[in-house]
Amino acid sequence: MWILAYFLLHFAIYFTFRVLFLIWNWPGLQFMTKSQLITAFTAGARFDLAVLAATCGLFFLGLLWLQKVKFLRGLWIVLFTILNSVLILLNCVDSELVNFTGRRFSKSAFFLFGEGGVSNLITPYLGLAGFTFLFIGAAAFAAILISRRLYYPASLLEKIVLTPIILLVMVIGVRGGLQSKPISFVEGRLFSETIANQLVLNSTFTLMKSLSKPKEQRSQYFSEAEMLKQLRTEYRQSVVPADLKSVNIVVIILESFSYEYMQLKDPEFTPFLNSLSQTGAVQFSTSFANGLRSIEGVGAILAGVPALMEEPFINSEFAANQFIGIGSVLKQKGYHTSFFHGAQNGSMHFDSFIKSTGIENYFGKNEYANAKDDDGIWGIYDGPFLNWTCEKLSTFPQPFMTSVFTLSSHQPYSVPSHEIDKHPDGAIPILKSVHYTDQSLQNFMACAAQKAWYKNTLFIITADHAGPQLNVGADFQNRFRIPILFFMSDKDRLQTLDSNQVAQQIDLLPTILDTVGIEQKSKNLLARSLWKPGPKAVALYADGIYDMSGDIRDKQLQLNAVKQYFSQGLFDNKLYYPVSDQ
Repeated sequence: MWILAYFLLHFAIYFTFRVLFLIWNWPGLQFMTKSQLITAFTAGARFDLAVLAATCGLFFLGLLWLQKVKFLRGLWIVLFTILNSVLILLNCVDSELVNFTGRRFSKSAFFLFGEGGVSNLITPYLGLAGFTFLFIGAAAFAAILISRRLYYPASLLEKIVLTPIILLVMVIGVRGGLQSKPISFVEGRLFSETIANQLVLNSTFTLMKSLSKPKEQRSQYFSEAEMLKQLRTEYRQSVVPADLKSVNIVVIILESFSYEYMQLKDPEFTPFLNSLSQTGAVQFSTSFANGLRSIEGVGAILAGVPALMEEPFINSEFAANQFIGIGSVLKQKGYHTSFFHGAQNGSMHFDSFIKSTGIENYFGKNEYANAKDDDGIWGIYDGPFLNWTCEKLSTFPQPFMTSVFTLSSHQPYSVPSHEIDKHPDGAIPILKSVHYTDQSLQNFMACAAQKAWYKNTLFIITADHAGPQLNVGADFQNRFRIPILFFMSDKDRLQTLDSNQVAQQIDLLPTILDTVGIEQKSKNLLARSLWKPGPKAVALYADGIYDMSGDIRDKQLQLNAVKQYFSQGLFDNKLYYPVSDQ
């Protein structure tokens, strides 16, 4: 009974944190409907339980083993009372601190102690400070009162039996359930508005999660004016055809498709992609992925965030930062938005991240619901899944934007058993599945060509990242080379696109917005619409190594400017600058 009382006390404390956050930030949250508030508090309870599984679980485990040693038992109670008091302080202060950092507290916010930011919060916010200290006192008193009654006279055998049970419950709770991936920051992104997502999270969770992540470095090389000068580039204005303003957009992301695979002959492994590039598609001659992992590619394509750090943005402590999600912006023009991926829902946190970009409809393995087409490892084979996607698109109102992410060319490169002999072997195992996916893409496009929406659809075909290298001795930049193609049935509608410019994944978001006539008031200065060709430098990063391709004037100066822009954008929640600064 007292164990339950201790748990419920701390659960009520975290509920109070969220209420305090809502009240204190009400001017910025009053847009939320009752339904949205219920969703925020319900989803928030999952993060609270994850925290309590760690703190309460460890507290109970310690008491189980220390209960017969009075001094150590008392010390354990005091230790956890102090710990929980610090966490209360953190969560209460974060109700205001979030307005400075743009997100909940994490290890990246510790730099504020050196900036004088935290100390300056107390004087202007005496009301919040007074409530915080009163709340800490009341909570500590109640916790000690309950703790003193927590006593279970267990034998050694009972302790040995109970310990793994407690640990198991802790692990399940901390992971947020029995799903394949532990709960992370991205599960807190339920709304397009950043401040609403902070209501879902709690500061204890964000701090604990960030402590297990590699520390990002805050870079400072120039004044802001000099940094912007280094990043600024000249470009030619290009006229976007007016008849594209309400075009449908289909972004096809091919798993692990390297540009070098398209160069292979006898046999060809991408005959359909090659035929597209030869019969009217605009294929950019030099194009790069912004990362080396699927989770980074999706973030770059749909949110315009490059992978310039070790940890994928989607899983990082910065995932709750403000960013321009393609679905959120296209919704302004009445676009129906969707994302298709044949893997198990929840894979790589894609479903949560897709929702955070404002894309409203997610179609995964759960929605496909035909087990006979499952590869038994990752999900639905590309052939049947792409055919299903084609038919599904015909049920959507126009204009629509959809992104389709294939999976069969993911290791172990599964091909349906009845089709194995139809696809040639190559120098590396992935090539057979690349040929299979290329054929599946051809069937998808053939299906699309029969649909009413086809003639008014812009197809953008790219990859999430490059696949295994054919030449292991190739240079660093080759690890990032992927295809980027634009295709419409009437190729003349794309004639003003300059395929000779350097292209990258993060350019796709501003390009799409440019295509449909959405003016951006602020932009990520590392990206640029492909309708505006001109000199451009693309920054690449992997395993602690930075490089740059394109318009290189002074590589080190340019890279330093990129590093400073990106790191400060993360830490200060400022990845975007007014258009006038570009």
